Order: sequence, then C-alpha cells, then structure tokens
Amino acid sequence: MKDTNSRTSPRRILNILEEIIIDPDNFTAKKISHKLKIPLPTIYRHIETLCEEKYLVSSNSKSYLPGPKMRNLILKSLPYEPNFTLRRSYLRKLTNDIEETVSLSIPIGTKLVYFDRIEFHWPMQLNLEAGDHLPLHASASGKLYLSSIEEEKVIQIFKNIKTPKTARNTITDISEFKKEIKKIRNQGYAFDDEEWFDGMVGLSVPIFNSNKELCFCVSTHTAKSRKDINDLKKILSIMLSSANNLKKVLFKDSK
Repeated sequence: MKDTNSRTSPRRILNILEEIIIDPDNFTAKKISHKLKIPLPTIYRHIETLCEEKYLVSSNSKSYLPGPKMRNLILKSLPYEPNFTLRRSYLRKLTNDIEETVSLSIPIGTKLVYFDRIEFHWPMQLNLEAGDHLPLHASASGKLYLSSIEEEKVIQIFKNIKTPKTARNTITDISEFKKEIKKIRNQGYAFDDEEWFDGMVGLSVPIFNSNKELCFCVSTHTAKSRKDINDLKKILSIMLSSANNLKKVLFKDSK
C-alpha cells in the first residue's frame, strides 16, 4: 500500500506525478493535496519545480498535464517493459498471419506516435520510425484515437491541424469528418482509404485499459495493389484477436 503520509520529498514528488499521470483531467493542486494529505503550499512548491523542469505543464483550467520530459521518458521506457519479448512475438505473429507490416502506436498529449513496428519484407514500405507522429485526421490510427475523445475536442483538434489534403481521399470537410469519427466510434475500428497517401490503405484496432481508455493502436498499412479495403476487412478478426493478446501482455503487471 502506498505511503501517502511520507514526509520525504522524493516520495511526495513521485506520488504527485503518479496522481497527475493517472488522471490529469481531474486533478488540481487542491484535489491532490486532499487525496495525498500533503499541505497545499508543499504541493504548489513541488508542482512549480516539476513545471520548471518540464515534467509537467499547466493547463488553462488550473490542472496539470505530463510535460515533454515526462512524455519522452514514457515513450523511451516502453520498449523495455518486462514483457518486451512476448509483446514482439505477438506482433511478429500478426505480421506473418496477415503478411503485412504491423505497428503499435500510443497517444501522447495531442499526438499519436509509433513506438514499435515489425516489418514484412515487401519491396514497397512506408518508412516510419519509433517516435514518428501520425496524422490524426488522415491515418487509421489517428482517426481511431480521435474517436475516443469528446466530440467538441475532436472538432477543435480538426480545426487546429488545418487538415492538409495529402491524398485523393483526405477528409478536409468538418461535417464529413464528424460523420467519419462517429462511424469509427460505433464500429470500434478504423480504415484509411487512400487518405494519407495515394495508393495506400490501412486498418487500425484499439487496445483499451481497464478504465476503457484507449492506450494503444495496432495498425497495418499496405499498398492498395496488394490489399484493398475489402481485403483488410477480411483480416479484421485477426487484428482484433492479436490486440486482445497484446492487451494481456501490455497490462500484465499493472494494478
């Protein structure tokens, strides 16, 4: 059991970070002070230091979010989780089953980034590396991630990124994009039908945590000359089954 009454600064700082990272939208300094039984001035002092060092950032609502240093640490730590080998074995099996490159991506702030990838050796590949950002409005995983967010926030994000048209089917009309996100939210998975690049299609399925929050996207992208959307629909069940296995691995040691 966590010792929230500890007077040691390192433990207090870690407890503050834990509370903010677990539920950043619902924790203000006052709420953290009350929950952890730490004096409010001490909370403010520690949070100020964490913000100065870019482990936290302050939002307009007087709450706090993981900052760039914390997000970078989280991203860089993921390849070293205890079940790394088992996770990659499931990804490799999925790659072999569908005969396409597969990737895992993770939401960090308002971005979605790749953090693991197993390639299938086709001559034509989409060259993405761990840490690369995915377009939220045009990729299957990006749209899937947006479907897990409140509609008002999705609309604002869509407006902010200005949705450049990068392919023949990139959705740039906000009313069409709202329909697309609603469809994805209802069906629970997303396709990219030549929306990111001409001649490329993709499929993404989610991995949720115990709080039903989207934490990972499992995806594949392929040349339309190899597989079209109908072909991707045929491998949907394989993708969903793999996501379920990966969920057990990724959250095996979580409490």
